[in-house]
Amino acid sequence: MFKKSLLICFFLASFSMFSQTKDDTLQAVKNTIENYYNGYIFRNYTLLEKAFDTENGTMKVPVLKDEKVIGFENHFFKDLIQKWGNREQLSEDIIKNCALTILNIDIVDQKIASAKISMKVDTITYIDILSLQKINQNWKITNKIFVIEQ
Repeated sequence: MFKKSLLICFFLASFSMFSQTKDDTLQAVKNTIENYYNGYIFRNYTLLEKAFDTENGTMKVPVLKDEKVIGFENHFFKDLIQKWGNREQLSEDIIKNCALTILNIDIVDQKIASAKISMKVDTITYIDILSLQKINQNWKITNKIFVIEQ
């Protein structure tokens, strides 16, 4: 009887620790996404740098010809966040109407994750698919593709 009780306590403690790790990881991924969103709307380079892999991370950017998408190019985050962080500040009215909705997050082995988000900025709503990776104990967005919701 004592062995059964001890075994049950061990499993409950193990489950509790696993659950806590899973919750901590989910929150860390959410924090990274929120750093991206807040960095983007507040034009804050420091938050953008926290969110993105500025060494190797890329975003697929549409190539347009006659207002039609004819392909895609990889643009490095190290260049993009410079542009995003230096854009003209949004007005308070626009910022009030901005919104981030995290639609889905999948985490694998506490090492990689994917997220689908909806990000409303002024009159545009972006749907982003983000790839994230734990790099040097920090979650970073390593790849991004997007569409503009019509």
